[in-house]
Amino acid sequence: MTILAIDFMNQAHRARSGFQMGPAPVVFNFFRQFKSLVDQFNPNRIYVALEGRPVKRYEALSEYKENRKVASDDPRAAELTKFFAQKDVIVDLLTKYFPVSVVRHPTFEADDTIANLLRSSSTAVPWVLVSSDTDFIQLLQTQPNLQLYNPVRGEFVEAPTDYDYVTWKSFRGDSTDNIPGIPGVGDVTAAKIASNPELLAERLADPKIAPIFTRNYELIRFAEWTDAERIAMTSSSPTKDWDAVKSVFAGYGFNSMVKDESWQKFCGAFDRLWGE
Repeated sequence: MTILAIDFMNQAHRARSGFQMGPAPVVFNFFRQFKSLVDQFNPNRIYVALEGRPVKRYEALSEYKENRKVASDDPRAAELTKFFAQKDVIVDLLTKYFPVSVVRHPTFEADDTIANLLRSSSTAVPWVLVSSDTDFIQLLQTQPNLQLYNPVRGEFVEAPTDYDYVTWKSFRGDSTDNIPGIPGVGDVTAAKIASNPELLAERLADPKIAPIFTRNYELIRFAEWTDAERIAMTSSSPTKDWDAVKSVFAGYGFNSMVKDESWQKFCGAFDRLWGE
């Protein structure tokens, strides 16, 4: 048995590259790539994790991910509007018609949702997590049943063995998420500190460094849900209806996907996951 976990927004953004013709190229690319992943890893169950609003992280750092916002007059705004509209189509199809568990927590990010599902799973069950987000490396250091696959590079990711990843990243910061690091500390210095307990203790004794580190650590580390938080997660209840999916694909002009032989292969990749 293998569980496949998809970091949805990471995968959706990946689908922005590739085929660019027609009204919904992101939808086309996403489902082509999704089928390929299912063929590659042959899972028994699939989780597709959506984003919630990370309330606690915004409380800790109001500028968290502020760098990802795009102004309405920015040339990228129109393209992003089209992307998010196609993202909604993908989520709707996955939620209604695909044999996957589309999961979301209203106040936590997809990373946290995946982490908590993984932690609650038996370590005897292998997981494959698909994402190019390096934050997931922290799970490789704690969850022996996890493999992290980077779909951009087409390879599995290896975790560092000589230092704690969250400690390292808390020192260097994360520009992707707009988390400032400790001034003057880059990748190499952060690795030296994180791998040396005495040096780490010395740096954390500095009253200028300690509060920044503590804040960053809480921002970067995946949350561990309480029982009350856990029950707030939602999961989809799909119905098998390939005709409905085909109708949407055909409406977008995905002719290469809906041809008889191609369509049979597409549906066949997912059919066994219905558990019929």
